Amino acid sequence: LLVCCGSAESFTEKSVNLGQNVTLKCEVSVRDVFWFLMKSSEPPVFILRSFSSQSKSAEYSNMTFSKTFSLQYNSSLFIHNVSTNELGVYYCSQTQNASLYDISRGIRLYIQNHITDTPYTERAVSIAENQRCDDKTSKDVKLWQNLFIILAIINCLVVVVVITDLN
Repeated sequence: LLVCCGSAESFTEKSVNLGQNVTLKCEVSVRDVFWFLMKSSEPPVFILRSFSSQSKSAEYSNMTFSKTFSLQYNSSLFIHNVSTNELGVYYCSQTQNASLYDISRGIRLYIQNHITDTPYTERAVSIAENQRCDDKTSKDVKLWQNLFIILAIINCLVVVVVITDLN
């Protein structure tokens, strides 16, 4: 049974320009960290894993990621030459033991004034400017949003652990 701890109620917003380099700091830990990217209507993508806060070496889920993503000291994620492919919500997580995970609240990387498909989690909570959302509905949406994000990340972590154990 997996138990997950973390808050996904709101994202940290980070605006970038195309072609810019950006560093994302992990909020949960600086060692033994997993980085994931969530995009609209897609399952979470495991990018890389760090083993030590004092090292820049990482284990990539796919070596093509090493062209765009790299690890910095303190397990920060460096993104080289941002393109629209890198837009989305980034999460870092740490395995505290075999059944407990600490997950960051997420960093939404976006290009200001750039029209993209709104991420699922934002569509679920967006409302028209002139409408009001009552407290119960708002709490229900946040609950489902949190549950969706946590389950998606747990799913990815289980896959990573299984793949790591097979190697």
